[in-house]
Parts: sequence; C-alpha cells; structure tokens
Amino acid sequence: MRRWKKTAALALCALVLAGALSLSASASPGNVNLMAVNERVLLDLTADNMPRTVGGVLYVPYTMLSYQATGIDLGVNAMYSTTKRTLLVTDGQLGVVFDTRANNAQDLSGAEVSAQAMVRNGTVFVPIDWLCDYFGTISCTRTSTRHGTLIRLTSSSAILSDRSFVSAADNQLADSLSRYLESGGRGEGENPVPSGGAEASEPPSGGELYLALLWGDDGEECVRLAEGRGLRALFLFTPEQLREQDDLVRRLVGAGHTIGLSLEGEDVEACMDQAADGRGLLAAIARCPALVAGAPNLDREGRDALAQDGFAVWQPTLKGADYSTGAALARKLDPQQVNYVEIGCGSGGARFLRTALDAMEEENCRIYQATAPALA
Repeated sequence: MRRWKKTAALALCALVLAGALSLSASASPGNVNLMAVNERVLLDLTADNMPRTVGGVLYVPYTMLSYQATGIDLGVNAMYSTTKRTLLVTDGQLGVVFDTRANNAQDLSGAEVSAQAMVRNGTVFVPIDWLCDYFGTISCTRTSTRHGTLIRLTSSSAILSDRSFVSAADNQLADSLSRYLESGGRGEGENPVPSGGAEASEPPSGGELYLALLWGDDGEECVRLAEGRGLRALFLFTPEQLREQDDLVRRLVGAGHTIGLSLEGEDVEACMDQAADGRGLLAAIARCPALVAGAPNLDREGRDALAQDGFAVWQPTLKGADYSTGAALARKLDPQQVNYVEIGCGSGGARFLRTALDAMEEENCRIYQATAPALA
C-alpha cells in the first residue's frame, strides 16, 4: 500500500511539473508585454489585448488610454464609437480620430495624419509612441522585469520611477503574467493581424450613451453606484442644491465628475438669472466654471441663448421618469446613435439607476462622461 501511495505521489508530482513546464514554454517572461498606467498594473492582460510590436511600431490596446476602463485620468482619453467604428483620442483640445473601416486617421480639423490603428481579435490597438509625441503630455516606457516587459503609460501625476514601480508592484506583475498564461497567451510569437476594419473584429458593444443624474434625496447612493462601476457622470444641481451640498459638490469635482446646472425657470430671463447664480456658487464652492446646463422648460430659441452665454446645453433623448424600471429604459437605447440619458436621483432613484446600469452592462453598453466639450 505504501509503495502504491509513493508511486501515485511521484506520478502526481510529474504531472504538476509537466503542467508547469507546459505553461512556461507557452510564454517566457522575455516576450510577454505587461501593462501599467501611472501607479496601477492592469491585471486584465489576455492573449487578445497584450501590447505588441508590428513593423517596429508598438501598439497598445486603446483601453490603456480610456478613463472609463482604467479609472485613471491621464489628461488624454480614448473613446470608441461602435456606430461610427471610430476611435477618438483627445485631451480636450487636440485630438485624433482613427477610422477602423477606412484604415486612416485624421486630426480634429479633418487633416490626415500618418498614424493608423490596428484591430485584432475584437480589440482596437493604437500606436502609443506616436500618440505620446502628438500630445506631449503622456509618456510610454518599456522596463524589463522578471515577469516580462512592462509597458507603462504615465502622465505628469505619476509618482514612482519605473524601477521603483516595478519593485513595488512585483506581486501584481506576477499576477498579471499568470492571468495572461491562463488566457492561452503565447507572447509576441503570436502572429499579429493588422486590420483596417473587418466587421468581425469590431469590439462587441451595445448602445452608446452619455449619462446625466438629476440631484435628489438618493444622490449620494447614486454617486456610490456610479463610482463602484468606474463611471464618472454629469450631476445636475439647482442653485439652491449647490448651496445645501457644498462639501459634496467639492468631493464630486475632486473625483472627476462633471457638475452642471439644473435651470428650472419657465422662460429665458428666469433661466439666465439662475445660471448667473449657479455660476457664481460653483466658482465659490469648488473653484470650477459652470459649463453645462439643462433647461427643460426652454424651447430651441431659449437653449440657443444659453449656448450663446457659454453653456453646453444638456438635452436628454431618454428620461428615467418615462419608464417603470431601469431595465425598460436600457431596452430603449438606440444602437444606431449616441443616446443622452437622464435619470433622477430622487426617492427610489438609486434602485432605478442600479437596474439600469445592470441592464446596460449585460448589453455591453458604453457609458461616456458628459463634459462640455463632448456635448458642444
């Protein structure tokens, strides 16, 4: 019996060793590219999204630049449109639009640029060194580690040097490599497939939307729901609510949310008075300008007057108040165009928002932050 147990144990050890050798053979640390943004290792490394070099150009998944994906504000953000099949990379002033169908790129003035994106296994990749040169505010470095080559994207807010970061993040880098191997990755030895826009390679997604939340009794719970999913939203406050919630408004601004004004006047004059009041309050409370305003009672002429006064005017195409549940609202999203969704944070608003976000997640919807440049 003892001999049988010993033989079985030896056989089991041999199997474990063989499995380990098989994993190590599939990808050695030298040809695996790990990812980090500022002081965070991106642990979702897979065979599909690993950065890779094609024709001497390093391509990284656009999600490294996406605030929605990483929760890190680099000052340069990437947003993919499933309806247009384009990727916008912008810092709010400069920008590049990569067209994955036409396989070209243009700046915001429409002039063609020399860079091209690449689509591989449902992920859009961008030439990161070119983008770093173009914007001048972000940097990309390569650092050899015992787990692979670390591709690190940083902004001026990064604190640690590459070597210090590698030392501090050793466990996370090991975890990232392990997840990559489990996904079937084999390192840079895989054959990359540059593609302009084969439809089968488009990232899967449901509707696209900007989300605005009208402040109310459930507001703080709505904030927790949004932030728990890595989202930043547009929060609309009346001037009176700004006065009552000054500490919270400062926190929202510090967390990167957009603060806008909810103007409830019945005519242009009343709304303009409220707008002036709100501007002064927001500047005094949070040292930031009021650039977005919603005015549901104004007609087109009134909204134009607000725009001439410097506001990006929020105009919802779907309102939570018109639907019994968040899931019902999510089903009404138009997949052929960008949706503008407004949900109230009054009593019951948090429950409604939770069901809406759950349904949107199931449908692979993309939720963008409604900022003044995005709405203009």
